[in-house]
Amino acid sequence: MLERVTLDGAKPFIGYTDQHDPCSEKLYANTGSQAMEWLCDAWRYRFNQLRSNRCKYGKDKTLIPIGGTPDTRSVSQSRKECSWLTAVPSLILESPTRIERVEWFTAVQRRKTLLSKRLKPGRMPRFKSYKRDGQRFVCWHNGGRNAVYRRVNRNHGIITITGQNPKGMSLPGEPLRYRILLHVRVSQPIREYTAIQVDWTNRTVVFNNTPTPVKHEPTGRAVGIDRGCVHAAADSDGRFMDLPKDRLKAIDREIRKRQKSQARRIGNAGYSSEREYVASGKISRAYRKTRLEIRRLHAKSKRILDDVYQKYTTRLVCENDLIVLENLRLANMSRRNKPVPDPLHEGKYLPNGQDAKRGLNRSLRQASMGRLASMLAYKTKLAEGVGMILVNPAYTSQTCSRCGHVDKRNRESQAVFVCKKCSYTANADVNAARNILERGLDTLAVTSENLWGADGTPVEQGRKTNGNATCESVAVS
Repeated sequence: MLERVTLDGAKPFIGYTDQHDPCSEKLYANTGSQAMEWLCDAWRYRFNQLRSNRCKYGKDKTLIPIGGTPDTRSVSQSRKECSWLTAVPSLILESPTRIERVEWFTAVQRRKTLLSKRLKPGRMPRFKSYKRDGQRFVCWHNGGRNAVYRRVNRNHGIITITGQNPKGMSLPGEPLRYRILLHVRVSQPIREYTAIQVDWTNRTVVFNNTPTPVKHEPTGRAVGIDRGCVHAAADSDGRFMDLPKDRLKAIDREIRKRQKSQARRIGNAGYSSEREYVASGKISRAYRKTRLEIRRLHAKSKRILDDVYQKYTTRLVCENDLIVLENLRLANMSRRNKPVPDPLHEGKYLPNGQDAKRGLNRSLRQASMGRLASMLAYKTKLAEGVGMILVNPAYTSQTCSRCGHVDKRNRESQAVFVCKKCSYTANADVNAARNILERGLDTLAVTSENLWGADGTPVEQGRKTNGNATCESVAVS
């Protein structure tokens, strides 16, 4: 958490009152807040310079710059032509080069992958916007050349960003060099890092470093996880993980109440959509305040989900050597129902169940199933000797985990599973989790005989994996 910013040494030179007239009055950052806004603006300006050189396909299938006119100036050329960039530290102006390139080509690869799977590819990255993306910048550490962290006490430290004004641009009696001191409160000891990411809008600082492998004591256990809406997760050992639904629903109610008030303001202003209202530039102060409240509520909900899933996934990785999940296509699960045209009345449509589907979509969004899989993916990579497998989810909820009989009538209700062949009874989510585990073990060619007791309960608290099986991340279609 970024608590405050102070200046030391010279006051940073931030340009002229008239940027095109060197004879106009010089401007300096007198406070830490002014210096931070200056660095954020400079970083975003350089990033958008690089982004303007990217191309897109026009209407005639020819490549055209996404910004209309590309800006091919280098850092040194930009410094000469933009006086307010002359004193910005080099390691801040150089960082957008790599970041913009990685962001762009990651999006290109993502689109190729999704298109090959016949999924929506999503849009390409845009220019950085002050309103949409906030005030932020990145500074390379570069082996201690800049963005140096100094510990003050157990929970506090100071990050020093150094820079230098051009010769003759400092105030009389002041040196050329300046230091911007970022006073931060840290949540854990700071390891070796390569860069810092400063989010001035939210007052946070992130240290970029290489994740260290986590030592994992082999347990010989494997677990299958069934994700759902009623129970966020059910495992093959019969345990459940539930979200704090009351808190999340209360936040969701507050969000929807404020969204309705926004819709009324848009309608009263004479606009048919939020996009038209925002584009008009006539946004009311109350609308801006409500929009900020909605963003804060969304952020609060996200923090709650992150906290629950972080603790749960950490426990799973510590207790098991193999974790098996369903390879769910979450985008398809929350897709809108297709409209059903009324054959007797042209231009009208029959009920298609979208009202009921809307409630399911809201539950799926609240459960945030993808968050569980993504957290397990990176944690199993960091933990030595722990693997994660994604298996085909087809019929896992209709298959009896004891005899293997498949029948949709086996699922008597959301919570009850009763096999029509052997009369085996269990919780439906736990039964599905056991089937998921079976498929994961079959993928690793592990013998699965006599691993469940006669009553369907585990022989031991956890499933034992074959010692010859290698637990690596595998995706099974």
